[in-house]
Amino acid sequence: MNATAEPGKIVETIASSSGKSNDEVKQLIDQKKEKFSGLLTDSGAAFMIAKELGVSLNSEPTEAIKIDSLKDGMNNIDVIARLKQAYAPKSFDKNGRKGKLQSLILLDDTGEIRATLWNKDVDKFSEMGIQKGTALKLSNCAVTSYNNALQLNLNYNSSFVKDEAAELPEIEKNIVSITDLDSNMNDVNVKIEIKRVFPAKEFETERGKGKVLNFMIGEGVNEIRGTAWNEMCDEVEKYSEGDQVLIEGAYTKEGRDGIELHLGWSARIFADKN
Repeated sequence: MNATAEPGKIVETIASSSGKSNDEVKQLIDQKKEKFSGLLTDSGAAFMIAKELGVSLNSEPTEAIKIDSLKDGMNNIDVIARLKQAYAPKSFDKNGRKGKLQSLILLDDTGEIRATLWNKDVDKFSEMGIQKGTALKLSNCAVTSYNNALQLNLNYNSSFVKDEAAELPEIEKNIVSITDLDSNMNDVNVKIEIKRVFPAKEFETERGKGKVLNFMIGEGVNEIRGTAWNEMCDEVEKYSEGDQVLIEGAYTKEGRDGIELHLGWSARIFADKN
């Protein structure tokens, strides 16, 4: 069965292969969706039920779909694209179930789209050290629409791997020296050494609660102050003095002691293994 098959056809296949009625299969699908607090699509839940019942739905290989061919409602589709930007992970509490999500911007030679990772995939993305410009193959995804813009969702039956053989437009990632930083720069990428991490502090404004953390970064004998905001505080706290890291998507501001590097919602930090 093709991975983009309609949910109704999947239900019929599961029913005919398992001996259950269509209504029984639909009830199992609804229960599965409820268990995962709405994070599963109909097709995603159906594929999980099929696996539990020993029913094979993947008799045909799937082909990656170009971004400009994606349509709202598509399910279990594959996309090969390059990472243009990854935003900081965010925690959420939905119906008493806590989790986290992370938004990505992906592109191929036909366009770009926002993709969303959930829970364990957020951890996997970080552990894989995926950087800006990395080519990825994303499998068994769903396409939805939000504010008239299409989004690619990776649910519980989805997966992603690096695809070094992919033929995609290159993304230029300029690594700059901290000595070349100026005020009001955006999308700044630097390779630096963590010199010191200070304790995070919580604050509250008319817009709500937040958290801020200061840290010192160095490049040779040169040092500047860094500031992490909200979710990025947790990311910076994973590192210690002497760690070599790569920071992507930061911005700069003029501080009391000169230029400062700020890590906001569009920044990332991870170990530099190169």
